[in-house]
Amino acid sequence: MATINSVIADATATAEQAISVVFGRTDGDGDVDARKLNISTAAALAFKELCTQAIESWSSRVAQAYTSDAELDRREVFLLDTKKDLDELKAFSDLASGASTLAASQPSALDLSVQFYAVVVGDRPEDRVVFVRRTDPSISFGSGKFLATGRQSLDKLDGPVFSFSPGFDLVIRPGRWALILNQLAFERLIRETGIMNANIHSWVESLHNQIALTDDSRSLLETVARDDSRTWRKLREIERRGHLASVTIEDVKRYAKDVDLDPDKIVQGNQLVFDPAERFSFLHLLNEDLYQGPLTEQRFEAQRKSAV
Repeated sequence: MATINSVIADATATAEQAISVVFGRTDGDGDVDARKLNISTAAALAFKELCTQAIESWSSRVAQAYTSDAELDRREVFLLDTKKDLDELKAFSDLASGASTLAASQPSALDLSVQFYAVVVGDRPEDRVVFVRRTDPSISFGSGKFLATGRQSLDKLDGPVFSFSPGFDLVIRPGRWALILNQLAFERLIRETGIMNANIHSWVESLHNQIALTDDSRSLLETVARDDSRTWRKLREIERRGHLASVTIEDVKRYAKDVDLDPDKIVQGNQLVFDPAERFSFLHLLNEDLYQGPLTEQRFEAQRKSAV
């Protein structure tokens, strides 16, 4: 099991090794199209410094699990280390093995369609660490403008400048761990690159294979999850737990009645029915997040529950 200390050790071991800088965008088929960027020695040193600064900042942050209801505090990181978690981020993990052989591009290829860039650090593919930043594309200083370059000179630019911001949103050691450093940027990135959509389908199918959903419900659930992060994160947690494999339709109906939900709105025959207007009640029910207060009989939603 990975810890924040083992993550720091892994990343530090590669910090002074060779680097590649990669940028990516989604192609017409919805796949991530990544290209390597030609960089100078000075730029390589600057990117290494950014990576070192990022690693040093992790020691002051606390590692938490990435669950459906977790909201990342600035003093925390989400640490993922299961095979399922890492497989779902394969599009980024693959940059570690492919960075050195990717087609090279000139900086002029950088434009507003770029969705992320990554600094891949390490001499050997199996040891490399990938530092990923979602871009908020910024093209500035158009042709003929002047830009300060260092402390003593100005340089005239003949074209636009693509800016690289300090900090990273996701860091991956393929096969070992992944750190989510910026939750909002990470969730936007996996949505914009199509990674989330592919996972949503598998999460819905996993749920259906445990307790059958109507065909319409499967389609509606996928549609809602694509537009609502709370929905897909809850689906992800249900898939991770796998607890519904031993649950029957009668169990669901009984639990719904116990927490004052109408079982007939959730179950039809031997199948689950998903109503987008009641999506949170539906998903909280299936994830066992609902309970009734013993004094008031009021229905409550559990937060960050853990098994005891």
